[in-house]
Amino acid sequence: MTAVDKWLSNPTAMKLVALALALILWAVVHFDDSQPTPPVTSSLETKTFSAVKVQPYGLNERSYVLQGFDPQTVKLTVRGTRSDLLRATTEDYRVRVDLSTATEGEHTLTLKAELPRGVDLVSMTPDTVKVTVEELQTKEFEVEIATKGTPAQGYKAGIPILRPTNRVHVTLPSGELSRVVKVAGTVSVEGENKTIKSKSVKLAAYDSGGNPIEGALLDPAVLEVDVPITNPYKTVPLQFKLLGHMPPGLSIASFKPDAEQVTIYGPQNVLDKIEFVEADVQLGQLTKSGKATIKLQGLDAITEYSPAEVNVDVDVVLSSTRSIQGLPVTIEGLGEGLHARIVDPSTEKVDITVQGAPAMLDRLQPGDVDVVADLSGRGPGTYTVPIVVNSPRFIDQAGGNMSVTVEIASDEPAIATPNDGEGDGTSGGTGAADSGSGTGGTDEAHRGGAGGEAGSGSGSGSGIGSESAGGANNEEAQAPEE
Repeated sequence: MTAVDKWLSNPTAMKLVALALALILWAVVHFDDSQPTPPVTSSLETKTFSAVKVQPYGLNERSYVLQGFDPQTVKLTVRGTRSDLLRATTEDYRVRVDLSTATEGEHTLTLKAELPRGVDLVSMTPDTVKVTVEELQTKEFEVEIATKGTPAQGYKAGIPILRPTNRVHVTLPSGELSRVVKVAGTVSVEGENKTIKSKSVKLAAYDSGGNPIEGALLDPAVLEVDVPITNPYKTVPLQFKLLGHMPPGLSIASFKPDAEQVTIYGPQNVLDKIEFVEADVQLGQLTKSGKATIKLQGLDAITEYSPAEVNVDVDVVLSSTRSIQGLPVTIEGLGEGLHARIVDPSTEKVDITVQGAPAMLDRLQPGDVDVVADLSGRGPGTYTVPIVVNSPRFIDQAGGNMSVTVEIASDEPAIATPNDGEGDGTSGGTGAADSGSGTGGTDEAHRGGAGGEAGSGSGSGSGIGSESAGGANNEEAQAPEE
């Protein structure tokens, strides 16, 4: 047994140990922990930040926009140990406001301070912020793409083509959206001599003054644009030239092309002279209803037609006929100083028969058909002239009057020249003989004699029939002097 063991087993030693433990327990119970510990108190410091920015968060930006908040900075006082205050940077002190529950209107919300570890908030002035929230609205606009600059010499910029769409959605506060008048972008074509492909163009919303509107959300905000760079071009109407005749017994009830205009490319001086493009329609080939494809072609100077061909939906039906009676005839081409009248038919009106699709004939009115007699290049006399019937497309004349007999005369009355002596009749007859081309004149010679007397009465040759006629006319002309 060691000395320690002997000492601990001694009753007196055990009493001393128990007494020591009792003293320690008494001291612990009676210790006053309310008294501050001077070393700990002296290690804490305070710090003040005069302009900490307020940071909004949580707003539903798809439906609302924050129009403003006040104040935008606050005064912040914090406390901590020197080491904690020195270790933290200015960015570690944040003041935030939660907008997750904010709707349209004005709201007063409580601020929340986020501080570095080991730093406590003493005060924040102010501790609330007033925010203004406005609801967003969206509207669809068609995009306008403008070209800027001039292509290479002899080339021309075409209409821009947009992909994947030519429409965008613009989102703005309700009070701002009404200012948007267009959405546009710009593509430069300066010096280009070939088509611009897949050019990314940034879009912007503009007001009536042409100024971009800040804060507008565009979806999509960028489009891809192709700009054709070609020879000069021109868009002109497309007209159909009907050639030949429909197969017997058939007529066209409807004719619907899929294009009414065509764009042509070529030298500018050639384009300037072209007002329309004609597409030839061979009527004899239209034997049944369906789609007919017509290829466009013409001048060699035109390098391209767009479209190159036109599809036409044609409805071919069995023909029907209809008679139209008492149509007046319009005379055209009559020379100056002449007048004409229709002598056959005596009514000066014609009856015709037209052929076409039954539905078109049912809608036909007499005023839809014009009849014309062309007297161009004809002088006084009697002529049988073919008539021209102008009717709606795909309605043709099938019978009835095909011509009219027209008598043309001079507007000036016949004036005889007085002559002395017995030679008056001879003079007229002489003129008649000349016009009648010799003796034994025909009816033409008789008309020549009358004409000679009405004129100067001079001439050479002889003709019996002409001389008698000339004498009679001379006497009638001189009768007023007697």
